[in-house]
Amino acid sequence: MHIQSLLFGELGVVILAVLLLHSAGFFVGYLSAALCGFKERQRRAISIEIGMQNSSLGVVLATTHFASSMVALPAAISAVIMNIMGSSLGFFWRYNDPSNSKTSPEAVEKLE
Repeated sequence: MHIQSLLFGELGVVILAVLLLHSAGFFVGYLSAALCGFKERQRRAISIEIGMQNSSLGVVLATTHFASSMVALPAAISAVIMNIMGSSLGFFWRYNDPSNSKTSPEAVEKLE
């Protein structure tokens, strides 16, 4: 019961907001790169760069300028979630190459 009340309370709202923030960052980064005419590899790199913004700065600013350490909680949660999401997206894209479906990641490494 206690875990359920945490997830459906304020902590759940913070986690949902962080997930939406980083998802939007990955999507907007990819979309803007596509609209600018970048190639697939560049789109993915820009998407990951936009989606994985530095949440550590939020922790430092929150603990410096506010008395309560709880103010840094959203930034700390954001740092963990952005690392999980960015790593997962990079892993997924590593093995899913729509631009050349016949080329495996190992073959791409040999070409480079």
